[in-house]
Amino acid sequence: MVWETYLVMYFRAGSEKASDVIKKVESVGFKTTFGPVDFIYKWKNKPTKEQVLKLADKLTLALNGTGVMFNIDTHEGP
Repeated sequence: MVWETYLVMYFRAGSEKASDVIKKVESVGFKTTFGPVDFIYKWKNKPTKEQVLKLADKLTLALNGTGVMFNIDTHEGP
């Protein structure tokens, strides 16, 4: 059983360059992917609510000032 957090990002005109934002997201532990989601974070075990919130907090800090909005979705992966 693999648990994953999917990340979708929304850029607006005037936000930081996508290539710079990707580096920040990857520094939090997300891997770039192609398809309906932009990034995936793979958990070693089923995460707790606190762990998911901590990951979201890290992501928020990494993206602070970029003008990028995001959505995360955590569930059991394929």
